[in-house]
Amino acid sequence: MTRKEFSEICELDDIAAEAGGFVDYNDFSDSMIHYDYRAILSYCKEKNIQPMDMTIREMQQFVIA
Repeated sequence: MTRKEFSEICELDDIAAEAGGFVDYNDFSDSMIHYDYRAILSYCKEKNIQPMDMTIREMQQFVIA
C-alpha cells in the first residue's frame, strides 16, 4: 500500500468513525477474518508497539464477528 492509499484510507476511516461505522480493509484479501483496525491502532499506540509486532493472541481480541 502506498502512502497516498494509506492516507486516503485513514481519511475514509475518520469519516466512517464520525458516522458510527468502520472501514473494512479486508476487502482486498481472500481472508474471511475482519479486524477493528481503529482499535488495533489505538492499542498499539497505548502499548508503544507496531501492529506487525502484535501476537496472534493480541490480534484475536480485535476480530469483528
